[in-house]
Amino acid sequence: MAAALFNEGEPEQAAAEAQQALDDAARVDSTLVASRLNTLLDAASPYRTAAVDEVRTRAADVAAARSTPVAA
Repeated sequence: MAAALFNEGEPEQAAAEAQQALDDAARVDSTLVASRLNTLLDAASPYRTAAVDEVRTRAADVAAARSTPVAA
């Protein structure tokens, strides 16, 4: 949902959704979750706001804590 909101040009709403998604992602170590994190980060790439930067930082933290590779 968050990636779709980024793609629709709603970065603040997407960032809020992303935080919820990252809560879930932090509890699951799977290839699918890693892929979804990559999709989220790709969708967020055009935006430079504090909320989106926080999502990027948190996604990197989640990625660092897992064994499945994520391009954070």
